[in-house]
Amino acid sequence: MTLKRSILLLATGLIGVALVFGVPEKLHVPDAGAAGLAAIPASVTQASLVPQWTERTAPPDPGIPKRPRLRCGSSLVIDNVTGEILYARDADKVRPIASLTKLLTALVFLESGTDIMNTATVTREDAYRSSRSHLRVGYELRLRDFLAAGLVSSDNRAARVLARSAGMPRLEFITRMNEKAKELGLDSTFVVEPTGLANLNESTARDCAVLLHVALQNHLIQRLTTLHDIDIKPLNSRRTLHLVNTNRLLRYGYDFIGGKTGYISEAGWCIAARGFSDDGHDVTAIILGAPTNSLRFRSLRNALLWAYRFPTRPAARS
Repeated sequence: MTLKRSILLLATGLIGVALVFGVPEKLHVPDAGAAGLAAIPASVTQASLVPQWTERTAPPDPGIPKRPRLRCGSSLVIDNVTGEILYARDADKVRPIASLTKLLTALVFLESGTDIMNTATVTREDAYRSSRSHLRVGYELRLRDFLAAGLVSSDNRAARVLARSAGMPRLEFITRMNEKAKELGLDSTFVVEPTGLANLNESTARDCAVLLHVALQNHLIQRLTTLHDIDIKPLNSRRTLHLVNTNRLLRYGYDFIGGKTGYISEAGWCIAARGFSDDGHDVTAIILGAPTNSLRFRSLRNALLWAYRFPTRPAARS
C-alpha cells in the first residue's frame, strides 16, 4: 500500500466518516439452493473463485461488428463460457467506482461470520450525506434486510450499518476490505469507506469484473442482485418499504446472474453485470463512466447483445 493511501485510510478512520445502510424484517429472498439456480448457466457454479481470462485473438465471425457500440469511459466484455475477453477499452484505467464498492462491502460483511438475523438501528451517522433512502433514522431491521437494501436498491445507509455491525471497528472493516481486494488480486482497487460515496474508492474495469465474478459465487449476493424488487418491513414500524432494483434492464426481459450499479458525479454512471441467454451464453459486461443513466443501460444492453452473437463453444478452461 502506498504512503498516500495509508494516510488516506488513517485519516478516514480518525474523522469517523462511516457509511452504513439498513433494511426491514420481512424480506422474501428466493431459494438460493440448487433449484433456485436451475436457470443459471453451469459456468457459474463450476467456475473457479478467481477467474483466469484470456484475450480473444481471432476477429469476430462475418456479420458480427468488430466492437460493441458503447458510450463510457472504460469497458470490458467477457465470454465466461470460453474464458475469453471479447472487448476491452481502458480496462486497466483506475477510476472511481461509486456503489460497485458495495459488492466488496457485502463480501467482507458475510465473511465476518456475523449472524444476518441480528438486528441494528439506523443512526444519524448512517444517514450522513444519504438523503435518498427509505431507511429512516431509528428504524430497526435485521442485518439480512440491510444487506438486501444495499444490493437491491443500493442504499448507502444500509452499507454503513453492515460495516459497523460486522463485529469490528469501522476502520478495521475498511482495512479488511482492502485486504480482501489484495487477496483476490485486485491490485488497482482501493477503498476508504463502504458505500462508494467517496471518489477515493477506486478500481478498474478489469478488477471490477473479478470482484463481480467472486461476489456472485456467494448465493445470497447472487440472488439479491437479481431480484426485481423487494418488500421489507422495519421491526419497529407498521410501514412496508418497497425497494426496486437499480438495474433497470431486469424489468425489460433481460436475464442476469447478478450485477451492481453505481453513480457519483466523479465516477459517472457505472454498472457491472453478468447476463445469460437461452442459447447458452454467459457474459460479463463492465461499464464505467457513462455520461448519463440512459447511456449506462444502453451500453450494457449493446455489450450483451453483441456478445450473444458470438457462437457458443465448450469451455476453454479445465
